[in-house]
Amino acid sequence: MSRTPDVTCLVVMHSCYFMARIIRVPAVAAPWVTAVPERESPSSPGDFMSQNWQQPQQPGGYPQQQGGYPQQPAAPQPGYGYPQGQPQQPQPGAPQPQFGGGFPPPAPQVGRQGNPLAAVGAAVVAALIGAVAYAFLLSSLADTDSNPPEVTKFAYAGVALGALVGFVVFKLGGRNVGLWVVGAVLALAAVFLGELYGYAMIMSDAASNYVDKIGGAAAASANIPDANEIFFEHFGDLFDGWKEDADAITWIFMILSPVAAAGTAFRLSNR
Repeated sequence: MSRTPDVTCLVVMHSCYFMARIIRVPAVAAPWVTAVPERESPSSPGDFMSQNWQQPQQPGGYPQQQGGYPQQPAAPQPGYGYPQGQPQQPQPGAPQPQFGGGFPPPAPQVGRQGNPLAAVGAAVVAALIGAVAYAFLLSSLADTDSNPPEVTKFAYAGVALGALVGFVVFKLGGRNVGLWVVGAVLALAAVFLGELYGYAMIMSDAASNYVDKIGGAAAASANIPDANEIFFEHFGDLFDGWKEDADAITWIFMILSPVAAAGTAFRLSNR
């Protein structure tokens, strides 16, 4: 078999190759083939390392920093709305902050405050004046002409005496429960002393009326004690006579006086 055609084909192929190298004909890409850009090859390994490798940015993420790491949000700068510098130390005498979990602060006192000593002194004076007035009222309502004398009780007298003492206590002592108790005790003592001194006045008037009925020399020489002498010198006998004559109404009227004193002070303090 002859090889002449093969040699001829080989020569033609080499000629076409050299001509294509000399004359560069741009290649026409097919419409269905997508052109891929050629990446420039670095001239040296150092050039490849010096180039910054850019990572594609993700949608909705953080901006990229130099070197490919996600950029963190910057720290807020001191300014309006941020504390300046170091926290300030509390000044001496300044109110300390309150923390949860502790006991609540004591409630402030409500109501006017007064002078306790002045209130007690004025209440004692009011109680003594009220006791004397109570005694005179009790003596004026008694019937000393009968034998034995008839004593009429007046309930509102004890209530008025207690209200007087309670008003004085509140006026000078303010909203003080301890002073209200003191006023109630003084009102009870005032009614008790008024009862006894009133009985002393009734006994003195009854003795004087009895001597006047007898008349004669015995009436002229009779020594009739007055109310002060009976109250201070014969207090024991006076108390025994009053206790025998006292009944349930007497004790009830006496209890109304301290109740009126405390109630008056309480009502005035809540106005």
